[in-house]
Amino acid sequence: MDWTSMQSVFILLAAIIIARLPLCPPRYHPTQLLNNLFSNIANKVNNAQRSHQQQYIAGSLATLVMLGFILAIAVVIQFIVIEAIIFELLLLLCLLQWEKISLPEINLGALEKQTIISQIQPRILRDLDQLSLLGLHKASIENLCLRNSYQWFAVIFWYSCLGIWPAIIYRVIQLMAHNWNSKLVVNHQFGRPAASLLQLLSAPTHVILACTLRSLQRATSPFSNLIQQAKQWHHFSSGLLLSSFAYSLAIQLGGPRKYQGVMLRFSQLGHSQPAQRNDIHRAQQKLTLAMVVWLCFISAIYVLIAIK
Repeated sequence: MDWTSMQSVFILLAAIIIARLPLCPPRYHPTQLLNNLFSNIANKVNNAQRSHQQQYIAGSLATLVMLGFILAIAVVIQFIVIEAIIFELLLLLCLLQWEKISLPEINLGALEKQTIISQIQPRILRDLDQLSLLGLHKASIENLCLRNSYQWFAVIFWYSCLGIWPAIIYRVIQLMAHNWNSKLVVNHQFGRPAASLLQLLSAPTHVILACTLRSLQRATSPFSNLIQQAKQWHHFSSGLLLSSFAYSLAIQLGGPRKYQGVMLRFSQLGHSQPAQRNDIHRAQQKLTLAMVVWLCFISAIYVLIAIK
């Protein structure tokens, strides 16, 4: 067996195990440095007085400059860290970020609403204060699905397929798209370049994860239903992912949402059953199971390559 070809899967498994340990609070995750950097860049470069074309050009240049800057820092780190295994392990630990929601054992009513808001508000741009508890359950499940797809499964996908550098490029673009979210009026033009790149790079992961979640359904729904709902969503790949997740949990996702007081209309996805409190726990279990399926499949592929 060629053990050199197994190096990547060993690094990946080690990084995933370490990243899932509660060693560092989310607010101290290394990506918070980049979040602060990108937010400051947007505050200085994104000028609302400029035309839409100028804002779009500024966003394109900011995306390219910041991507080059982060890659240059990564190159410096690679020279400092002599061992390639340690370099990739450290970078993967910085790139991977698993999202979860902790709920109390008992239903606390109105207090539970504040518990959920306090956990998902830092990583979601939607207006949450006016949502009902059922609406917060739905928003939490959507957030868990999309954020873990962006911050976990997509990083694993690009690292497994092409190595550490494409994974770095993808994650930096994802962070820029998150901090310059084009759904917000102030970033509608400035954030479009990063959002377009993210949509392109995350599409394969969304589709593969959607197929994985569909295979984990208790009652298989017609695939044509998923396709039809995905076409009605603003992005096909993310619509397919959320639709598959909704059918997998036998609940309803999607629907209207409000950003900075502006209501945006989105189609309904999945079943008609509203999301309940225990569905958040089921959603986290389902995503963890999907991760195990991915790791087993990736490990099997690497073993077959090593044997050959």
